[in-house]
Amino acid sequence: MRRAKSISPSTAAGTGISRGAFLCGAAGIALAGWGFTGHSDADPVASSSAHGAAKPNWSRLERVIRGRVVRVGDADYGAAKQVFNTRFDTESPTAVVQVANTADVVAAMSFAAEYRLPVAGRSGGHSYAGVSSATGAVIIDVRQLTGVNVDAGQAVVAPGHTLYEVYRELDRSDLTIPTGMCPDVGIAGLTLGGGLGFESRAYGVTCDRLTGATLVLLDGTIAEISETSRPDLLWALRGGGSLCGVVTSLTYDTCPATAKDLVRLTFPGDSADRVIAGWSTWLQSADRSQWADVSIDADGNGSLDCWMQMVCAAGSGGQAAADLTDAIGIQPLSVDTQTLDHMDTILYLAGGNPTSPRASFTNGSDVVTELTPDAIARIIEALTTFSKAGGTGWVQINTLDGAIRDTGPTGTAFPWRNHAALVEWGAYQPIPHDTALAWVTAAHKLFAPVSAGAYANYLEPGDPMSRYYGQNYPRLAALRRTIDPDNRIHTVLTA
Repeated sequence: MRRAKSISPSTAAGTGISRGAFLCGAAGIALAGWGFTGHSDADPVASSSAHGAAKPNWSRLERVIRGRVVRVGDADYGAAKQVFNTRFDTESPTAVVQVANTADVVAAMSFAAEYRLPVAGRSGGHSYAGVSSATGAVIIDVRQLTGVNVDAGQAVVAPGHTLYEVYRELDRSDLTIPTGMCPDVGIAGLTLGGGLGFESRAYGVTCDRLTGATLVLLDGTIAEISETSRPDLLWALRGGGSLCGVVTSLTYDTCPATAKDLVRLTFPGDSADRVIAGWSTWLQSADRSQWADVSIDADGNGSLDCWMQMVCAAGSGGQAAADLTDAIGIQPLSVDTQTLDHMDTILYLAGGNPTSPRASFTNGSDVVTELTPDAIARIIEALTTFSKAGGTGWVQINTLDGAIRDTGPTGTAFPWRNHAALVEWGAYQPIPHDTALAWVTAAHKLFAPVSAGAYANYLEPGDPMSRYYGQNYPRLAALRRTIDPDNRIHTVLTA
């Protein structure tokens, strides 16, 4: 996950990238007397003569929900359809249903089923591919649904929350869950796609901590998901993204929230290949409580900048940085170390602010099985070529080791358990989207001989679904055909 180079709030606001939310959920709130349990003759929304040919009767939906239906022509339609990435401001969803409770989600899904309308969910609205603003889809917007309840080490979280809000609420009990580092990303989308962050080496990806969920299926029925109740759906929700329905609660096993040492190291850009190789070597023996990533930036003049962020237990940063430096074999140009409590750590990694201004950016990803010299050389070549052409894009490399590997590659839908790293390619405004997309496409082509696939939270339109789910794709595709035979859940991927 991309962060600002410094913790200055003004700097962070201009350079931070937030991460994508896949199909989001709705809050785990009681049905409040609405009585919707899916299609039945008594449903005020569903029709016994549903055939998909009639024009949707939106006023009927508006009458039975506590939230709002915002449609084209409404005064606030532009604001209602807006997501984080300004590239998607031209998208035109059929309607945005701003749900107020779980019953609204049931009603909206039942309504969409009656008229056979495509649906997409939204919590944070950070989908790389603009999934939650899709033209022609009914957007189920759950951002008004909030609530975090903690009991006996488990947390039940409403998916309208951002990562920062979840961190803040759990921190009141000295607890946390391993999530990403961009604070205004939605918790639901990040979890369903996987969820990588600075606690992943210690506790796995976010979806590994998911122990249960409530799911509204496409026909409006509600499924309680756990290891013993619809375990097939729990398997899919752990990294399979949005292919099953709209989640209405998320239950997690928590872990301790602790103070951290944070170390920022910079290195000469022309030594970036040695930094990546040394980092990879260091990871083989580093304690799981220690985490670091590698960022390489194109300066637009043909050269590169190289820097790293390390997070480890309070008091251990000095030794951990020394061990990392020894593995790299190059003295850093600068080392900045500080000790922060848990919430200050979150803010530091966010660039100093819990929110970021809307912006335009273009991203993609590759997963690599092993960071061989050839793979490293391809990363450097792709970025250097862009820099020589005046590009100011960047690459960030995140590890896929530690607790991530405690689960087998088929144990959840998230497949990348026996792989070295996630390589993220990105370019931020003012680089035009067409220019950035051409570079990301060229980087993929160059990297293809060593790429194993890509990360489901970093979707790229037109990609085959198998690229994101590897060996788990056949099982996920079969489940999808059962849950959504008409492919009404919106996706930018091809089968």
